[in-house]
Amino acid sequence: MKRFLILAAFLGATACAVPIVLPLPLPVPEAEPEPMDVPQSAKARFVSSVEANGCSLTSANTDVIMSDAVLSREDLARVMTDLRSEGRAEIDGQAFRLTSGACA
Repeated sequence: MKRFLILAAFLGATACAVPIVLPLPLPVPEAEPEPMDVPQSAKARFVSSVEANGCSLTSANTDVIMSDAVLSREDLARVMTDLRSEGRAEIDGQAFRLTSGACA
């Protein structure tokens, strides 16, 4: 019995003397943040909508552009006035035409 106890004590002592190496967890890559939708100004929404609809605002596409750009009649009038005063648009007959950006 003494031999068994001596053997158990010896094995216990050697087990404590051997360093136990545990694998380190691999670093977890950080997820990229999702891009935030930055609200565009009324003017930017109007310009992108008009560019997508042939670069001109006519009586035929006014409702489409207003709903696409989420503009009221007052906003539409203000934006059109601003664009004309900046030299980025003109009235061509019965149409309001952009003259800058993708429509130049």
